[in-house]
Amino acid sequence: MLLLHFEKDNLFAKKIAHIAGQQEFLYEQADCFEQVYKKISKRTFDLLVIDQNINRILNNHVLKELTSTGFVYPPIIVITSKDNLYIKKQCFNMGILAYFQKNAFDTARFTKYLQTIKNEHENIDLIKNFKIAVIDDDCFSLETIQTFFLTYGIKNVNYYQKPSEFLVHALEYNFFLIDLVMPECNGDDLIAYIRGKNENAIIILITAYNNDNIIPHCLSIGANDFILKPLDFKLFMIRIKSCINQYYLKKELIFKNEKFFNMATRDALTGLYNRIYFIETCKNKIEETRRTALPLSFLLLDIDHFKSINDEYGHLKGDYVLKTLAQIMIDTLRKSDIICRWGGEEFIILLINTDAKAAEKAAEKLRTAISFHHFEDINKITSSFGLTEYQKNDTDESIFKRLDNSLYLAKLTGRNKVISDEVLNIAYGKKPMAIEWGPFFKSGNSFIDKDHHLLISTSNEIIYSCFSTGRPKNFLNLFNLLSDELAEHFDREEKILKEFHYPLYTDHKNIHHDLLQKTITMVNNLNSQEISFIDAAKYLIQEVIVGHIIKSDFDFYYILNKNLTKK
Repeated sequence: MLLLHFEKDNLFAKKIAHIAGQQEFLYEQADCFEQVYKKISKRTFDLLVIDQNINRILNNHVLKELTSTGFVYPPIIVITSKDNLYIKKQCFNMGILAYFQKNAFDTARFTKYLQTIKNEHENIDLIKNFKIAVIDDDCFSLETIQTFFLTYGIKNVNYYQKPSEFLVHALEYNFFLIDLVMPECNGDDLIAYIRGKNENAIIILITAYNNDNIIPHCLSIGANDFILKPLDFKLFMIRIKSCINQYYLKKELIFKNEKFFNMATRDALTGLYNRIYFIETCKNKIEETRRTALPLSFLLLDIDHFKSINDEYGHLKGDYVLKTLAQIMIDTLRKSDIICRWGGEEFIILLINTDAKAAEKAAEKLRTAISFHHFEDINKITSSFGLTEYQKNDTDESIFKRLDNSLYLAKLTGRNKVISDEVLNIAYGKKPMAIEWGPFFKSGNSFIDKDHHLLISTSNEIIYSCFSTGRPKNFLNLFNLLSDELAEHFDREEKILKEFHYPLYTDHKNIHHDLLQKTITMVNNLNSQEISFIDAAKYLIQEVIVGHIIKSDFDFYYILNKNLTKK
């Protein structure tokens, strides 16, 4: 910003130059009228400070034109050694900003004026960031506002005499100046319409009617402020400034609220939602599903062998994998899907309005995208998935238990696969599945664990036998062996549960009895060739071995582990 100073006193000029510099104004001194005249004609300054030949300047036609619009822009300040009441009155009648006498010059007050001008320029720059619509059926009023805006170099404005012409383009604007009374429709109708479409827009009502009822009404339905005609441009700028300040304060508040919301609900590393947000959202979506009967599915995925990535490449590379995986999920899944970092290398996804079949397709698409993505310096990363759909009468606990078990089964049967609702297939693609013994199956009792390990080993033999080119002659023997091992295991397990006073002992014993009968029937049907080897293998492994362990045995693990902890 440039301060032009018409002053022959070089010592005083230096003083003004120093103050101007402190307020970030450029300073230029003119010591002859011709220099000032050229500057005034071109208006190449932001503040004019005058003293010399004040009478000549005040009566100059260019300056009179500058002050004839009802507001003075650029502003003028008089600093003179003359104490002339007539000149002082003439200055203020012309709209000059301030009048100082040199012998009582107030540096602080002058500085305040510079700061005000500086703030006005900043506000003008802010106004230029908005797209403005002026709607007024009065042609003179439109011309006056247009003159005002053009004087300040504000050109991002469109002017409408007819509201109907404005309504075609209404959504293009974010700043509105609206006349209250117009032929086609009133300002309050336009305000209600605009506010219904854009709750953050700035709306200033301009009216010649100081109506005690309608103005409060317009403010209540969405106008930010109002100003009365004829326009006082200083007051007009103050109102605009106030509305813009409120606008940016509101935006800042929204930004801060969003920032705090993200800090509370987002994972700092990946930017995905965190567990707290997911749990709360999950409760709401489950309630919604119970009301609407629309499908709702869940995916739980875990990065395979992630610990080895951290151990081999370091935690920074591990963080890179997590952030990259998060972006793959965002790019692959729908915007409506809610993706959350569950903890560590585990992620959980809520698939809205999605049944199990569609969820499985989504999971396979995501699994493939991850496995084919090139991770720098690591190359290939895979993930295992557990999947389930919300079922009637499901609780949070039942959903997550089914989901967690499905994920573990995916990891324990070769990884890089999707397991839905704890259902194991004995083949994945064209390859036989193998069950991996691990901590997932450990009960806390060495006898039960030994039995489970033996049953799973026999199950793996049966699976491989199903896919061997020449099926071994001892295939039936493997089923008979599994039946015998199962009977011995059930008997031993029941004795242990009775010893530990398991509350559901009787129910569990009845489950054993039913499973053993079904197994005997299955083996008999297999001997008589009423069912195929593969069907028998699927049933025994899914329902009797793995199914029983994760659906029934897991329920008593807490008692055995509790006892182990005490020891």
